[in-house]
Amino acid sequence: MIVPIGDVNPRKTIPFVNYILIAANIGAFFWQFAQPHPETLIKDYALYPGSYSVTTLFTSMFMHASLAHLFGNMLFLWITGDNVEDRIGHASYVIFYLAAGIAGQFAHILTCTGEALEIPTVGASGAISGVIGAYLVFFPNSRIKFMVLFFFATFTSPSWLAIGLWIATQAALIYAQVHGKDTSHIAVFAHAGGFALGFAFALFHRLFLRGRAGG
Repeated sequence: MIVPIGDVNPRKTIPFVNYILIAANIGAFFWQFAQPHPETLIKDYALYPGSYSVTTLFTSMFMHASLAHLFGNMLFLWITGDNVEDRIGHASYVIFYLAAGIAGQFAHILTCTGEALEIPTVGASGAISGVIGAYLVFFPNSRIKFMVLFFFATFTSPSWLAIGLWIATQAALIYAQVHGKDTSHIAVFAHAGGFALGFAFALFHRLFLRGRAGG
């Protein structure tokens, strides 16, 4: 099994917003499962595509279904978020992260039908997909570090290739869901919506706002 473990991409600032977001997600997860009835929190704070609220649009972004779900999301945020924050500025990064998450939520809501409208949705995947999209635009030639588990061998890959493979995986999942071949209930359209917003924002920033980052 091959997993990403970091990147080779220096930054100029301390990405404290990214650290806070990671800490908030981890803290929310352990608080959730420390409760006597964590399923009650899912009922109250998860996103139900058929009956969502402004509150659950945000709270669901900081909840996760399992430790593996949390770990995977935080790993990608750790690898890509620091450099995106460094590029656009701390204050802008907060707004961008939340906007990407909301874009992902609405992409999921608009593509849900039937029973899926009543399935609770949790996770930061939409927001993190937005960060990945921005990372691809800003740093297409940076190097992503990977480890081959059990062999402890490492290698690097250009980010355009690594993220390109991730995009191909998401496309395959979308195809499977559209054709009824996947019943995993992964909110893959949330990934697509978040990624699209992140990619578009970063492209606009790179073309018209370069050098104006602050915060």
